[in-house]
Amino acid sequence: MPPSPRPKRQLSLEIAVILRGGGYREGEWLRQIDLERRLEANRFEVRTALSELVLRGIVEHVPNRGFRVAITDRVRLGDLLAVRALLEVEAALAAMPHLDAAALQKLSELAAEFEEAAVRGSHADWSRTNLAFHDTLYTWTPNRILAEMIIEARDRARLWPPGLWPSFAALQESAAGHRRILAALERRDAAALTAEIRSHIVESAVNLPTEDPAATPARLSGTG
Repeated sequence: MPPSPRPKRQLSLEIAVILRGGGYREGEWLRQIDLERRLEANRFEVRTALSELVLRGIVEHVPNRGFRVAITDRVRLGDLLAVRALLEVEAALAAMPHLDAAALQKLSELAAEFEEAAVRGSHADWSRTNLAFHDTLYTWTPNRILAEMIIEARDRARLWPPGLWPSFAALQESAAGHRRILAALERRDAAALTAEIRSHIVESAVNLPTEDPAATPARLSGTG
């Protein structure tokens, strides 16, 4: 039986972890040779990963100069997150009347899967289980265009690659947020649901620049 293929390396995620963990300051130039040695990757791989991070707005490329850590436009990011919150609140409110006991149980199971991933899973597990909770909720939204726009807005407002929470405490807060959203859905409490969805997006550490890199725990500041 042939050996299983090795999983594709997410080099852009590894570099983003280094940057978010306080390895570099905003505006600081990145020496590709240093990243190649640190990550044991070749020049093409590192350059490709940096180019991906340019598209996310984490890194800037200056012709004839190289790559540097981007200076986050916090006003624009805040505006994008506000738009995303408007869309997701509307989708959740529209979905609420269509959620029966089986649907609520499914969401509860997905919330539990994220909680388990937060403790024992990888970056990919965090992202997969988090998106599963939210995207499953929006499958009950009658307006499919609205659901599509949420994905587009999420991509535009995402500063970091999927699954890059800055700390274990931030992961735990996201998990608690899922439970609060679910509780509001179970009570059919539109006001609470609106507040919880909005808070979950605009105040979540996974959507924002790290204000205090020193607070990032060691287990998140490596390349795992």
